[in-house]
Amino acid sequence: MEIQKQILLFFASIQTPVLDAIVQFITMFGEEYITVAIITFMYWNISKKKGFTTCMCMLSAAQVMSLTKALVRFPRPWKVIEGLSSVRQSTATGYSFPSGHTSNAAATLSSVAVSFKKRWLSIACAVMIALVGLSRMYLCVHWPMDVACGLLIGVGATFFLYDVVSKLFDDVERGYKVFDVVAVVSTALWVLLAILLQLALVEAEAFTTFAKNVAMLSGAAIGYLIERKCFDYVVEEGHWGRKVLRFFVGIAGAVVILPVSKVLLKAVGAYCPITAILRYALVTFWASGLFPLLGKKLGLFVKEG
Repeated sequence: MEIQKQILLFFASIQTPVLDAIVQFITMFGEEYITVAIITFMYWNISKKKGFTTCMCMLSAAQVMSLTKALVRFPRPWKVIEGLSSVRQSTATGYSFPSGHTSNAAATLSSVAVSFKKRWLSIACAVMIALVGLSRMYLCVHWPMDVACGLLIGVGATFFLYDVVSKLFDDVERGYKVFDVVAVVSTALWVLLAILLQLALVEAEAFTTFAKNVAMLSGAAIGYLIERKCFDYVVEEGHWGRKVLRFFVGIAGAVVILPVSKVLLKAVGAYCPITAILRYALVTFWASGLFPLLGKKLGLFVKEG
């Protein structure tokens, strides 16, 4: 622990306004908005299979990360080291161990690297994963052990699950059976957790992030199943004007579901654990299923043949 304290005190000692701005930009690559943008761009515009597989690897890592947080409940550095100068605390929610930003970035970017198998891209992804991990220590919002464990969880999710999910995507009927189970179990779990949080029967700091991540898995699985069975769009070659348009329309919908709805719900006094968590189920449901179905009617998505 003493070594970890000294590492964070070193990072605190070199903080400057310019470095703070640069590092805060880097750390955003581990946050939900950037990872959602990366994955949806892949899913809608490059390869549905690669995008969905990357999504499942990231969400699986998120389940392990957030459940570990809920069980271990290790305090944030600024709560232990008196006078520690931490930056961007607002994005450091819940307990400290392991680092969610690092696991998100590691799972997403390692899956991107595996998806495309280009040397330059793999190097860029590896560098960015390392920088996100370092950013969490520079900002003094995570211990070094948090970052190391987050890295292992994220890369481990890709290592163990990428080929499995990819094969399930190709084996459609078997994939339906597996994701039917994922959808039912994850939906039941997040609804139960939301109710328990609403009634204050479980600790909010420990279980809110886990509930949100389970809700995202639920929405993604349900949306995928509905879209695949009802439409099953393909990512066409070329047509980048249409692809850019559908990306921005889709992201606009995600923005309405997450940050905008939060403001609106608070304005009408309806923001509570249940509605807060529901938003996360809706955003992945929108991205994986509802938007492609609506986009079909607008000519933004096409079906094979």
